[in-house]
Amino acid sequence: MKVLPATLAVLIFTLLTGAPLRGGSLDLGTPVARTPYDPYLGPLWEVMRRLGGTQPDVGTVEQLVREGRNFRYVFKKEQPYVPQSPTETEASKCGDCKAKSLWLASKMNSRNVRYVIGKARLVSTISHAWLIWEGPEGWLILDATNYSKPLAPSRISSSEFIPTYSYSPSGKYTHAVSGPGAGAKYGDHL
Repeated sequence: MKVLPATLAVLIFTLLTGAPLRGGSLDLGTPVARTPYDPYLGPLWEVMRRLGGTQPDVGTVEQLVREGRNFRYVFKKEQPYVPQSPTETEASKCGDCKAKSLWLASKMNSRNVRYVIGKARLVSTISHAWLIWEGPEGWLILDATNYSKPLAPSRISSSEFIPTYSYSPSGKYTHAVSGPGAGAKYGDHL
């Protein structure tokens, strides 16, 4: 009898039962075929298709998060849901949460990254975008808009970084959303 690797076994269980994937204390979601953001995510899929198999070290990722955090925050009202390209973010050294997250993913060049849309805080009335990354020592939250370094999921409150949808090179995921602010309207972030 052949034994499946743990990751594959969890994925098969998730697909068969619809249960959300768990990554430490992170909700990694349930695979879905479509999300409401699909029409706006052309730039995201261009980046995801090009991501290589490299696994950057934590020091490199920390430096990239700091660099992205230093980019000026600029929101483009004419395209509230479309992330600007990493090339434009790099050239202008500015962008909103969508742009900074997509730039960071492209610079990391790792297929172990997820682009997340959700709430920075459960009570937020606007949505936010950030990355989660499965690094050598487990999952980390990467928010170059609000933080200068990666965050360990175990060190954040359950009312922070509430995912709604996430996207990886291999698919799309929906996440359970509950509590105050869960049905909030979309504001100047994704």
